[in-house]
Amino acid sequence: MNCLELRRAVALVSLFVITALALASGCPAAQAGPDPEVLDVDDAAALLRVEPAVVRSLAGASLIPARRVGDQWRFSRAALLEWLKGGPAADASRAVATPPGVGERAASSARGVTREAAPPPAQDTPDPRAAPGSPPATVGERPATPTAEEIALRDQRALLRRGAVTVELSASHSHSEQSLFPVIRQEQRTVGVQAALRVGLLDDLQATLRVPGVWRRTTTFTGATIAGERDRYAGDLSVSLLGVAWREATGRPNVIWSIDAVAPSGPGDRGIGGGLVLSKSYDPAVIFAGLSYLRGSAVDAADSRRSLARHNLGLSMGYTYAVNDSLALSTVFVGTYRNSQSGDGVTIAPPRERYQLQFGLTWLLAQGVFVEPGVAMRLGGESPDLTTSLSFTHSF
Repeated sequence: MNCLELRRAVALVSLFVITALALASGCPAAQAGPDPEVLDVDDAAALLRVEPAVVRSLAGASLIPARRVGDQWRFSRAALLEWLKGGPAADASRAVATPPGVGERAASSARGVTREAAPPPAQDTPDPRAAPGSPPATVGERPATPTAEEIALRDQRALLRRGAVTVELSASHSHSEQSLFPVIRQEQRTVGVQAALRVGLLDDLQATLRVPGVWRRTTTFTGATIAGERDRYAGDLSVSLLGVAWREATGRPNVIWSIDAVAPSGPGDRGIGGGLVLSKSYDPAVIFAGLSYLRGSAVDAADSRRSLARHNLGLSMGYTYAVNDSLALSTVFVGTYRNSQSGDGVTIAPPRERYQLQFGLTWLLAQGVFVEPGVAMRLGGESPDLTTSLSFTHSF
């Protein structure tokens, strides 16, 4: 065999090997074993031919058969196929009592997926290691009461269903310092309490009522002179009406509108305005941003009890991370602008701009009972303020 024939033989063998590899890569099913019976999110998304985010949304709302194992979803191939074709599993599924609300991660309007109820999961055996009174773990089924994530998001995302009621009691303590002149320094300690009532008027319409109370101690240092002042009062009533303008779907955020008003039930502030909040789920986190405006129709800059200016603009953005159904962490940046002016031309008006970074934790203690410790720090200024708070929420 000469060199030319050897080169031809090598070329033919190489061509045969390349062709065989190409055919093998184009037909993986011929080499692969049987399809797995247990699927993860990506496998289920490939089976249903939708995005993985849609599968997570449907599983989180119990719209498809699924089980949560630790912090991951698992699916039965046979159950998904039976659900997809509307077989006995779909016929035996329990109907969802209400359409998926804003607080659910359900993408009921997701393209390419027909909304059907998921078959009820089998009754799980109670874990003997679970602490008495601890909230039960959910396995592929949405709990009957709101989750810690939904309570943490509240007016940013999770509106109450029709007829649902949430009562919240909170207390806070803040400390601030301010230098008015080179020789004048003012310290202020404020204890605040607030009662809030939230009522679901319709599935996409909620009313919120807040009544604050304030106890404040102000100490002014002028050289060697120390002057103190104490004040306590009930704040002005605030009312909000919130609704869903747009439900979250694939490639589209959730949008909540609000109409806000302040009634002069205390010191005398009065105003009306509104706002918008956008949110998007990236399981297990939800990011959100909001913008609000309130016009004060009755303001008094000379009264330290009054907090409204003629124009009040608010900005918030942050995220909530759901560790599980019983625990959620949140971080929020809050900015406010008030065109405050001195009431008499002599008194120094409060700062026009104020920025805060808030950290919170929401914990499900018992059925429908949540506790929320939090801390907020002022950003900027010569002496950052610090506020600590504690809230108790009961959902009916």
